[in-house]
Amino acid sequence: MIGRRLTYGVLLLGVGALHFAYGQYVTYYILLFLLFLPVFSLLISLPAILTSRADLTGGADVQRGRKTVVRLDVRCRFFLPPEAWKLKIEQHNLFLETRPSRFKVRLLGGREGTERFSPDTTRLGTIRYRIRSARACDYLGLFAIPIRRGSAAVMTVFPNTEAPVPMAELIEPSDRVLKPKPLGFSEEHELRPYREGDAVNLIHWKLTEKTDTPIVREPQELVRKKIVLCMDLFTAYDAMQSVLEQLRFLADLLNENGIPFLLYYGLSNAQIEGNGDFERFLRAFLSGPVRDEKAQPVVTGNDTIVYRIVPKKEVRS
Repeated sequence: MIGRRLTYGVLLLGVGALHFAYGQYVTYYILLFLLFLPVFSLLISLPAILTSRADLTGGADVQRGRKTVVRLDVRCRFFLPPEAWKLKIEQHNLFLETRPSRFKVRLLGGREGTERFSPDTTRLGTIRYRIRSARACDYLGLFAIPIRRGSAAVMTVFPNTEAPVPMAELIEPSDRVLKPKPLGFSEEHELRPYREGDAVNLIHWKLTEKTDTPIVREPQELVRKKIVLCMDLFTAYDAMQSVLEQLRFLADLLNENGIPFLLYYGLSNAQIEGNGDFERFLRAFLSGPVRDEKAQPVVTGNDTIVYRIVPKKEVRS
């Protein structure tokens, strides 16, 4: 556009100098024509410019290293399209502590134009594309007028799965414990002293007669221990990626077996009941930078299994 403006300015100065030097009608009309030409170009371009719109469409969410595509679409509703569209696009990974990158796109005139971008998916995070500016040019290329812009396009790069070392035994039969069964019969039971409110049919009469103390047979049931996963947060990317990929492995394992778990991450926690909950957690977690935070202490009992996820040794060293 700068080159066209310079060319127009040089041409206008040349014709103006020729007119003032010779003062002929022909040079006068040529000068008027040159002066009016940008206005005429702008007027006939306005309908196309005013009906133009630029939109971004985000690619599918992917696992780290997989390919995804963002599409830029520019459309004009007028039958005469503008000469060209000029746009500035901003790309930013919200999870990383890096500055946004910007690049320019130029699409030649047409009633619609499309451009595709392939984001860098080698690193985790939420990648956001935004149109910082969008302009349509008149037919002479002397003016660039802003056009309407759509909302940002966002996609998430999720972690791959990596088995933790040592491997956690979270779905074995040994990860179950006997607990009192409020109602019903059970082959498993526990003997204890009578408490007020106990049902009469729970009294163990033979043992009561022997000890001369009311003893009841309390039904027990085998229940799975509560699963608690803990992870510290790191601003060091490699350490955080290692922890998240191990977390993804354990979450997939637990979700496939229908086992809910409680996740402590830094000073926060989340209850995960299935794949949907875990995906929502990851999407929210990867949408912003993290700080170095130790996982909060967990109060445990005999009915709880706690597994702390730490970065792999090769990452920490």
